[in-house]
Amino acid sequence: MTFSQFRRATLAAILLGLTHGHMVGQPAPDLYRITDGVTQTRTEFQQVSVPMGGEHVLADLRGPGKVTYFYITDDSVGKWYPGLLLKVYWDDATEPGICVPLADFFGAVAGRSVEYQSAVMQINHACFMCYLPMPFSKRARFVLANDGDRDYSRKVAYGIDHEQSRTYAREKSRLHCEWRRSNPVTNGLHTILVARGRGQYVGSILQAVSRNHQVWFGEGDTIFHLDGKAFAHTPGTEDEYGSCWEDPNWRTFSAPYCGHLLNENGVNRMFRWYVANPVRFQKALKVELQNQHENGTPTTGTDSDDYTSLAFWYQEGSQKVAPLPSFKERMAGSFSDQK
Repeated sequence: MTFSQFRRATLAAILLGLTHGHMVGQPAPDLYRITDGVTQTRTEFQQVSVPMGGEHVLADLRGPGKVTYFYITDDSVGKWYPGLLLKVYWDDATEPGICVPLADFFGAVAGRSVEYQSAVMQINHACFMCYLPMPFSKRARFVLANDGDRDYSRKVAYGIDHEQSRTYAREKSRLHCEWRRSNPVTNGLHTILVARGRGQYVGSILQAVSRNHQVWFGEGDTIFHLDGKAFAHTPGTEDEYGSCWEDPNWRTFSAPYCGHLLNENGVNRMFRWYVANPVRFQKALKVELQNQHENGTPTTGTDSDDYTSLAFWYQEGSQKVAPLPSFKERMAGSFSDQK
């Protein structure tokens, strides 16, 4: 086994614990343990054509099982067509539990790729990889959709590893992901997530485009509205995403659980994974992010920034996620509605 194969197997085993609320997976010392699971792989390398308004099924997996790894690439070599969407349907759900632009799902917001490594998501060269565990009881359907302004046709390679096991017939947890944009932020608040039911929030990707790139944007708190109570999680955006103390020239980095991937002409891209500390809720969770500059006061409109976020969470059963704005809205330039 190569080092990369060992690392992949270890991460997938460790992250199984996310769906059960405690570490029931197999960390490195326990990789020898045999379970009743059988690994299956769906892998393809082919020309994929998705006309405007059309869809293409990548895989229709039969359960009970759990996706342990998903990667995809095309011959644009990391320059994804932003009209390509990823939809994932769990079991018999008619609405997807994941419905986001494909590139954005991996952190390439608006199709712009920046290489990084983290515990659950990576972009290496033109390989887009996800290690988040995705359990399902009956079926899991991965679909590419095109809501853009032109037809899509590229050579595509992808792989989906999944473990079939009767254990997952009783597992209720399903991975969800939704995309939201505030262009610009209104009332000083950007909504990252709204979920109802029982589950746990496990991470987000955030891109903040500052109206004035010489002004530090990152003083806003992350607010959790959790089961009827509201509280700030960290005193500043930079703290939430793994940096501290304001600096418009902040260096970029990526680490297992957090990273600041891009800081260029007012465009800042970050991620945060709550692997060791998932945000658990029993009734409902709403996550908001304050848009505040270095003076610590909320933006009011004339100084508001442009925020795009992806939220990742698990909850019991499949929930309809936030509706995705149109391709035109998603691709509009920052602050274009005020020009």
